[in-house]
Amino acid sequence: MTGISHLFAVALPTLTGIGAAVVVLGVLIFAHELGHFIVAKLSGVGVLKFSLGFGRKIVGWKYGETEYMISVFPLGGYVKMVGEDTDEELLPEDKKRAFNYMPLWKRALIVFAGPFFNILLALMLLYILFLTGFPTAVAKVTDVAPGSAGELAGFKVGDVITYVDNVDIDIWEQVKDYAKEHPGKEMTFRIDRDGKDLKFKVTPVNGDLGLRGSVIIGAVVAGSPADKAGIRTKDRIAAVDGKPVGTWAEMSEFVKTNPGKTLEFIIDREGRLIRTEVTPKLSEAKPHEKQVGMIGVQMGAESVKKRYGPIESIGMSLDRTLFMTGMTVEFVGRLIGGKEDASQIGGPVAIVQLSGRQARQGVQDFIIFMALLSINLGVINLFPIPILDGGHLMMFAVEGVIRKPLSMRQREILQQIGMFLLISLMIFVFYNDIMRLLGFTPTWK
Repeated sequence: MTGISHLFAVALPTLTGIGAAVVVLGVLIFAHELGHFIVAKLSGVGVLKFSLGFGRKIVGWKYGETEYMISVFPLGGYVKMVGEDTDEELLPEDKKRAFNYMPLWKRALIVFAGPFFNILLALMLLYILFLTGFPTAVAKVTDVAPGSAGELAGFKVGDVITYVDNVDIDIWEQVKDYAKEHPGKEMTFRIDRDGKDLKFKVTPVNGDLGLRGSVIIGAVVAGSPADKAGIRTKDRIAAVDGKPVGTWAEMSEFVKTNPGKTLEFIIDREGRLIRTEVTPKLSEAKPHEKQVGMIGVQMGAESVKKRYGPIESIGMSLDRTLFMTGMTVEFVGRLIGGKEDASQIGGPVAIVQLSGRQARQGVQDFIIFMALLSINLGVINLFPIPILDGGHLMMFAVEGVIRKPLSMRQREILQQIGMFLLISLMIFVFYNDIMRLLGFTPTWK
């Protein structure tokens, strides 16, 4: 397929993707600007405009002194406060509620509130999911070999292994690793069979139980060999080149040892078997590292919906929010340090594609995606780059140290640097988007 035909066949965003992206970006931007707005009001600062989007106003209405509006460019928003523009002439009575006349700590709180509300939104979304049923990884038996130790012990397809010798089990890889580490040892398994808690004693034969789990796709990298072959999140890899696979390690071994070779994958997608061909590409390894095959997928797991109580859900959602925030910070750190592939970064087109994909996979996946994107927005906005909230906080920190505001010239220089960095980032992500639309994998070395 040529680049242009691929562009028309694959790249044009679907209505589902556009609609889902509008919902995601609208909610995230609203939460961010709402944080600035609420804390500004609580601090006694007058707010003149509250806008979702930039540029020309599409629709708006005025309530009190504040004009609420939706503007033409949806990739952001703003809150305009009294006295925010240092060149603005203020009446003496307006200075009491002007942003630039507020104590430093109040200004910092108003700026910090935007990113904070994005992380708070993620916490609330995850709390709702834990209340209603959060997808929880389980080690489910999908095959029992005839005459195996597992069959003799009483295992059946569909059993969920919860404990092995009092070791909590979350994913199938833990079961396989434990069996290999304890060959010939009798082990006690606790399983969940249709809500019943059962116990089995079984001794692996040569480290093998005769049980198989599932190789579930957790994520697919856009533009990767797996993506081009039509592999999707939540697909179960049943076999590779005619050989059944029951663990991620088994599937990964096929891929790593066969770069450039076309492999036949048999995929179980909601009970329907699909055949597709995937050609692993060589990994981007450092000079001292061995290059191996890769297809651009991440490990997933069988999951079930598990509900938690109102109090327990608070702790669960807080833990998950902190984990996702730490994961985002760590990824950005590796990216800056050159330890992550910059081609993974996407722009508006990638958001549309991912939003549509997650929406089609279900409400829960869509909400988790929204929570993660909200955390990403909050973390990135805290970076000490002029124009971003983190840049303003950085200038406030300098002001606190030198005991006076930065001069107009200094602020202008910092704003110009921030604008340059922001435009550079936009060009970067649009390049990645366009390359993927044309069917190529963007590379940055």
